[in-house]
Amino acid sequence: MSHAPTVNSLSNIYSLNVEAQSKRYAQLESRFAEIYGAKPDFIARAPGRVNVIGEHIDYCGFPVFPMAIAPDTLIAVRTNNTDCIQIANASPKYPARKFSLADLFTIDSTVHEWSNYFKCGYRGLFEHVGRTGGKGFDALLDGTVPAGGGLSSSAAFVCATELAVQRVNGIDLPQTELALIAASAERYVGVNSGGMDQTASIMGQQGSALFIEFDPELKATLVKMPDADPPLAFIIANTL
Repeated sequence: MSHAPTVNSLSNIYSLNVEAQSKRYAQLESRFAEIYGAKPDFIARAPGRVNVIGEHIDYCGFPVFPMAIAPDTLIAVRTNNTDCIQIANASPKYPARKFSLADLFTIDSTVHEWSNYFKCGYRGLFEHVGRTGGKGFDALLDGTVPAGGGLSSSAAFVCATELAVQRVNGIDLPQTELALIAASAERYVGVNSGGMDQTASIMGQQGSALFIEFDPELKATLVKMPDADPPLAFIIANTL
């Protein structure tokens, strides 16, 4: 079973604008150091997704055909040797939060609070492995998936949280397991998710779409985009 990859070069993630992404990562590290006094140990990443075929049928168990996109959620992380987690956002729109480890299991879905999605990823992972909490850490989030744009910004946030939390706590679950956990966890905030968004975010690869099946079990098959001259391009536009 495949596990979440670790990469040392941004060219393994992004096919375009690698230099701009490099500056973005450097800015995230610099801002993290300004807030917490030291550079992060690592950066977790999860992308948004666009659906090609199969709209609103994943939660009925039917197969879908999405692909991951370059806009993503990054979470810079450093352990802090406490029993608390501090999370800040690169956007001033979202205020910083501090939680005890116990606080992260309490989610009020009636309150539209950005950190609830962080709590979803944290709680979902630990409930799945049967633990009540782990190590404290500091985190700084930067997201480029438009909120409310239909490109799964919330799934990217929850999946990036899962990846960050499992890395800090020495957990290493298969990608299919992580996707299923994230799909279930997002329901803590009332999202009726079927699993397409999270599977595309966790298992998507550069240059390929995913054929995702849910019956009899979750299965994602990479479908490489055909070579063309000029290369194929998918345009994502708000046509309202």
